[in-house]
Amino acid sequence: MTFSVTVALLTYNRSHYLKESLSAILKQTYRDFELLVLDNGSTDDTPYVVLGFNDDRIRYIRNAPGGTAHFNALSAIWIARGDRLLITHDDDIMEPDMLERQMALIAARPELTAVWTNKSIIDENGTVVQPWFTPPGANRIFECGEFIAKASEEHLWHPPSSLLFIPRLLSSTAYLRKGHKRGTQATSRWKTTVGSSDLMGPALMNLRGPVAFLNAPLLRYRQHSVQETHHVHLAHAALYSFQSLRRLVRKTSFRRNYEPMFDAQIARFEAQDLVIHFDEPVLDGTILKRLTRLLHKGSTGIAVNPRAGHPLLPLLVLLMQAGVIDAACRVLDGVETPNAQATRSTHCLHHWAEHRRCGGNIFAGLAPRTNVVILGSVLVAALLINEAREAGANVVCCLDSNITRQGRTWLGVPIFPHSWLSSRNVPVDLIVLSAERDHEEELEELIRRHDATTPIAFWKELAEKANSTSTSLLSE
Repeated sequence: MTFSVTVALLTYNRSHYLKESLSAILKQTYRDFELLVLDNGSTDDTPYVVLGFNDDRIRYIRNAPGGTAHFNALSAIWIARGDRLLITHDDDIMEPDMLERQMALIAARPELTAVWTNKSIIDENGTVVQPWFTPPGANRIFECGEFIAKASEEHLWHPPSSLLFIPRLLSSTAYLRKGHKRGTQATSRWKTTVGSSDLMGPALMNLRGPVAFLNAPLLRYRQHSVQETHHVHLAHAALYSFQSLRRLVRKTSFRRNYEPMFDAQIARFEAQDLVIHFDEPVLDGTILKRLTRLLHKGSTGIAVNPRAGHPLLPLLVLLMQAGVIDAACRVLDGVETPNAQATRSTHCLHHWAEHRRCGGNIFAGLAPRTNVVILGSVLVAALLINEAREAGANVVCCLDSNITRQGRTWLGVPIFPHSWLSSRNVPVDLIVLSAERDHEEELEELIRRHDATTPIAFWKELAEKANSTSTSLLSE
């Protein structure tokens, strides 16, 4: 028996979320699908929750304990009977018309190899904290190879729970064949790159044909403390993604213009990997030499594509802050001024770099000895720490949901979970958000759970207002 669609629901010890997720799938207005519930050896009451649903479309497969989430996902590809496959998760919730709208787009464009959707973001209790993951806008069709190329300069990452794709196309890719040949080694390989695979599904499909993004929030994406994303390495996931995508872009017609973009992204995240492991307040000569070499390595393709300098902008600001001004300015001279299609982060980083070239500081309006907390602990957060210190502020700590970072000292600053705001015993005058993705509303809501009154500043706004140095940040 075959179906138009297989929906594979991956679950493990989250029966408290599973029932709602299952119900949402079975209530889809599009009904020609089978539902695989792939249980990764749960030890709670997951089997009873699944068996409590009386629906002929359900196939419940319980894997042996000890397997990985990646193996669970691969098993969906191996046993799905649908022409198209969607692999989703037990903590996310489909809107009733998600499959119907995806299949309608496929009916209009049968050559599409994959379709995914925008998401809303909910908290652990199901409350919507952000109505969309990507800002509202038009649907997008990426022609063959285009998604792979554009991933080098756009924030195209989406949680994969809404990706509807053609599984049979994967069997002919070297990427999956390597997994078959290596068996458990492939599982361990993926385990070391957790978080790096989300872009690969649509990218592999895009090698074979066009893919589409439905810009409607048709999935409720749940964010909570035990998510895998809070456990991943902060640089390796992005680094492995860009290294893999660089290999794929070589197989497309976009190779010449976009290989330099990927080279720059790889250099940027190699730099981030160096910086996030540095504990002392001031970068030493050895790490500055390594960062300068990465800048040269990543900027070699700017002559071919001047936009290839955009991923390097945080590194340029960092080196300027550290006094490596001439080398940074020479690269900045060749970087194209961001156009209207560039992300807001790119525009703001370019403005920040130009402001640093002129000797400016985006915290120039901050009163001396202000107690500042930085939300985040990656590369832009490092720039904010350096900038605030230079302006005479006291950086109390960084806040990060990633448990691999909590409890560390980074650049002389302790890293705490967000809950520190509720129990702190020191005054905080300003909280600064360091995220590059445009989800400030979600982050502000997160902060307000623990601190209802402390002023919040967004680094992008600080960079945009950098010329108005006479304005006090705390008066806004």
